[in-house]
Amino acid sequence: MSKLDKELDKPCPYGLFLLYFPYCVKEVQDDLLDRLKQQPRPDKLCGVEVPQNLNAISYGTLDDLQTAANADDIAGEVCKILLNIEPDKLKNEDVNKVFGFTNFVTKQLNNINRLFARIKPNYSNEEKEAGIESLNFGSFGVLDWYAQRMHIANQNDVRDIAWVRIYQCMKNDNEKNEFERRLSEVYRKHSKHK
Repeated sequence: MSKLDKELDKPCPYGLFLLYFPYCVKEVQDDLLDRLKQQPRPDKLCGVEVPQNLNAISYGTLDDLQTAANADDIAGEVCKILLNIEPDKLKNEDVNKVFGFTNFVTKQLNNINRLFARIKPNYSNEEKEAGIESLNFGSFGVLDWYAQRMHIANQNDVRDIAWVRIYQCMKNDNEKNEFERRLSEVYRKHSKHK
């Protein structure tokens, strides 16, 4: 075991890590980050239980987590959003636990993003030519679509709905639209042969 490995096995406060990390040589920074990227999900962070997955969070929380990727202190912002932990409290937590938590959240978000990417509709050449792919309204578009679908007057109310419910409705609607497109094509082919 190297001296660096022995040092990394000792608890190090996250705040101290943030203070000293910029002064490390690049090789040490790379070694530290490689090791920290392997840290597992902690059971607790600052005494708060960490969820097993993000399946129970609302669409609004999911959206907030996506936005947190642009924050100056991503770990602090993510902890505040998911665990209601103020970023200052994180400074005394072990850096391994903080990175374990952010690694866990990153993996969960990547899985969720993959799920949504898999249900994207397939557009016809005519729809593409007309510019349908430019009609991506982002998060607001999803909120607005679901509000209209469920006859909810205020799109902000949709932020409180579990993302898995919105995902399932979107998946169902996309599959139904694909079926209707195929059915229309079958009718068109049959009408040509008559």
